[in-house]
Amino acid sequence: MGKADDKGEASKSRNARREMICKLVSSERVSTQMELTQKLQAAGFSVTQATVSRDIRELRLVKISDGGGTFHYEMSKPEDQFHASGKFYSMFQSAVTGVDFARNLVVIHTYTGMAQAVCATMDGMEWPGVLGTVAGDDTVLVICRTDEAAEELTTALRDI
Repeated sequence: MGKADDKGEASKSRNARREMICKLVSSERVSTQMELTQKLQAAGFSVTQATVSRDIRELRLVKISDGGGTFHYEMSKPEDQFHASGKFYSMFQSAVTGVDFARNLVVIHTYTGMAQAVCATMDGMEWPGVLGTVAGDDTVLVICRTDEAAEELTTALRDI
C-alpha cells in the first residue's frame, strides 16, 4: 500500500470512529472522555484518549447538565454557531468587563490579570472566523478573518 492509500484508510477509519462517537452520544449518557474511549475500544476502535479529545473538539460536542449535578456529551445544534463550553461562559461572565470591535479586530477588556485565562479558554473553543488571539494583562485582542466575523463574534460575546 502506498502513502496515498494509507491516508485514505486513515480518513475512512477516522470517519467511522466519528460516526460511532455521534451514535454513542446520541443514544447513551457518556460523561467523560475516558468513558467514551472505553466504549469506542469495546466497539473495536483502536483509539487513545488524546484522539477522542480531538474528535470531541472537532465534532463540537458539548457537555450538558443533567440537572442533578452531572454532565454528559451531546451533539451541538447547528444553530449554536458560537456555542461555548460552560467553562468559557463561567470564565467570561466573571472576568470580562467589555467587548468591542473595529473592522476585523475584537477587543475584550477584563479585570486585571484575567486576560490570559479568558484568552486560553477562548482559544479552546475554535470560534468560526477567528484567526488568532493575543492576551495582555487586562485585554484580549482577537483577530478575525473578516469584518463581518468580528461583528458576529462581538454580538455573540455580548450576549453571554
